[in-house]
Amino acid sequence: MTILEYRFSPKEYQRRREAALRLANDVGAQCVLAFGENRSGLHVTYLNGWAVTRAAWLRLDESGCRMWVQFHNHIPYARRVVFDTEVLDFGDATPTELLTGHSVIATLGAVPASVVLAARGAGVELVSIDKEHAALRVVKSSEEVDALRLGARASDIGAAALIEACVPGATDWELLAAARSAYTKVGGRDHICYICVSDATKPDRDVPSQVPEGRVVSEDSVVTFELSASVCAEYPGQILRTVFVGDPSNEYVRLHEVAMQARHSVRSTIRAGVAAADLVDAGECIEQAGFTTTDDLFHGLGMGYLAPIGTSPSRIPVHRPSGALEAGMAIVVQPNVTTTTHTAGVQTGEMVVVTDDGFEDLHRLPEGMVIAA
Repeated sequence: MTILEYRFSPKEYQRRREAALRLANDVGAQCVLAFGENRSGLHVTYLNGWAVTRAAWLRLDESGCRMWVQFHNHIPYARRVVFDTEVLDFGDATPTELLTGHSVIATLGAVPASVVLAARGAGVELVSIDKEHAALRVVKSSEEVDALRLGARASDIGAAALIEACVPGATDWELLAAARSAYTKVGGRDHICYICVSDATKPDRDVPSQVPEGRVVSEDSVVTFELSASVCAEYPGQILRTVFVGDPSNEYVRLHEVAMQARHSVRSTIRAGVAAADLVDAGECIEQAGFTTTDDLFHGLGMGYLAPIGTSPSRIPVHRPSGALEAGMAIVVQPNVTTTTHTAGVQTGEMVVVTDDGFEDLHRLPEGMVIAA
């Protein structure tokens, strides 16, 4: 069995750090503080590769990079995997040490209250560069695209296993376990795996749940899922499919036909230079067919949930993006077409990377509705 592995180069990390410090300089700062906690800390991950476990505070300036990690037993692994970072115990971190030597500091992520209070007391101005940094991450480098390709491969492996597990008697917990087991065996990491199990003859929900609810697959079930696994933290693929255990009803056939029409239309519109809003217009067949959506029509992904983000016009809240597509953007096209009562819905779609003349499809799982064997 081939294990999927990828490590970013020192050149890639240096590019990221230099870009972050340039953003800091733009707001009059020479130091960047990045914060993460409880498996949520992409800014830290972006700058040195640490997939945040508990609390992590990172300080970057021209002299180098330091990071304080909670707990002490997490430090050995952190020291093995991070790029060019002095790793210290979080118990030894003090807000004063973070702030020393600067009157203005740029921040990334949610700033802890203790740091905010210490900055006020020391007369240090904290300036968020989150918005500017998100814009910086929208277009991927060649190394980032390589990481996304492997994330898509891991996601496809998980999706294939989930589909195979869709048999009468299986619970949504077992479907989740099948997916996670499959991609974990090849080196994949968890990102998301949302699952919906409903009765196709009397459906009662339109989008997958973020956590299994103990639903059991029957001979009349329709299973929809949205799955993302990664090989490098924060660089997942994303694939969405609809699985019918029995024969799909006419309503579901029509929902899926419209979803596939919207998927094809949006994908056909993608290329560098196209207005992002044109992708919204490309999905107009959804409302024309008398349906609506609950989820986004498309969104950027990879080191964050990023622009461009677009919804169909009947989805509330509605979002119509500005700007144009650029080569290197990673976009998930995912027309989740639902009834207007939101009692039935389908999932289809996957991640692509924008190119000058179209897009690169990162996933290899066959398109279209799936009829369980």
